[in-house]
Amino acid sequence: MEQTSMSGTELRRLLFVSYLYPPMVAGGVPRVFQFSKYLPEFGWAPTMLTGPQLSAEAVDEGALRELPPCVEIVRAPCPLAAHGPRGAPNPRTGLSGLPRRAARLAMRLVLVPDRQVLWVAHAVRAGLRALRRARHEVILATYGPGSNLLVGRRLAELSGLPLVLDFRDLWSDVPQPVFATGLHRALAGRFERRAVAAARRVVAVSEPMAAHLAERHRRRPEEFAAITNGFDPADLARVRDARAGPGRPFRLGFTGSLYGGRDLGPFLDALAGLRREGALSPDTFRVEFVGNFPPEEAERRGLADLVECRPHVPHAGVFEVFARADALMVIEAPGYWAQFSYAAKVFEYLLAGKPILALVEPGGNSARLLEAVGLGRIAHPADRAAIRAALLELLKLKGAPPKPVDISRPPLCDIYRRRLTGRLAAVLAAAAAPDGPRR
Repeated sequence: MEQTSMSGTELRRLLFVSYLYPPMVAGGVPRVFQFSKYLPEFGWAPTMLTGPQLSAEAVDEGALRELPPCVEIVRAPCPLAAHGPRGAPNPRTGLSGLPRRAARLAMRLVLVPDRQVLWVAHAVRAGLRALRRARHEVILATYGPGSNLLVGRRLAELSGLPLVLDFRDLWSDVPQPVFATGLHRALAGRFERRAVAAARRVVAVSEPMAAHLAERHRRRPEEFAAITNGFDPADLARVRDARAGPGRPFRLGFTGSLYGGRDLGPFLDALAGLRREGALSPDTFRVEFVGNFPPEEAERRGLADLVECRPHVPHAGVFEVFARADALMVIEAPGYWAQFSYAAKVFEYLLAGKPILALVEPGGNSARLLEAVGLGRIAHPADRAAIRAALLELLKLKGAPPKPVDISRPPLCDIYRRRLTGRLAAVLAAAAAPDGPRR
């Protein structure tokens, strides 16, 4: 039986390669998931080629129930999937973080381009079986991990289908010490060049990143498109304000993962300073971390009674955090991320209409977006004095009503996921066109 879109037209099928996918909870999952959720509205039915599902990881079973019936999920095994499951607290310093750091270094030295390289052969075989079962018109592979691009390129070679790449981050020339050695960076560069050379179209998470990739790979700018992260319009129905009465402490909420140089040490130091001054106490202030924040970071600063730590929750659960908070907090490492990307949680936070303590680089993409909406209190993530001042300013807003949110007006009208998915559908159609560019 043929599957059709809401407009009544027959759906075109694409193979979408992403190791990270629900029910896994991870930093890159919302972008991929919401694309797959809304692509059928624009004429495309995704076959999701993804990694294994592990019960030990932070999971969001409810997410899969939001998918249209035409979305097929194909899981391929990865031998190292059970090592260091995502969503667990990850101590980074001291003796408690030593085993994790040693294991990560060993894997970075041996497994190239990443530990999911052991998934590649399994994924290629599973992808070929899926391509034989049904007619597909294009392959879309998202970075990261880099192994996604290896799988996408190999499947495109074997099937003859056009390839589209989606970059959530820069890969081989990311200006961060993410590679074990210079040789590992060079090998990543080789993999990236081959993948981009094989692709008909490339998508990036921001205009600066799209321009950078086009110049780096000496491709025509029109073959690159910028499609940002965004918020799911369906989440508006989850937004509510459920703060308790006036005698409660001020609540600051944080949801998400700490990775990629995101350091909450200066924020915690600012809290400790305010605690010593008597400006904060358990009766007047609480911060709620939902994600992989290691509680010992707060304990060693004497903040255990101010800090509540919970593991990752399903997507719907983050809105419960928003509901009981007076303000929300987001952090982004300065430099590269401020220039080329956005703090991923910013988009969801905007829906709550509550003040946001934004530990981001002033002038970066996230800072400009928050300033345009009028919700951000911006402080550089390493500037303890600025963080302290922003906290004191936020404390004065306890109990203030949320700001009304209108997604029909700029800048929000440009960053909701349904509209962004329409742009992706246009990119897929261009790549699948018979007269599309070939390399």
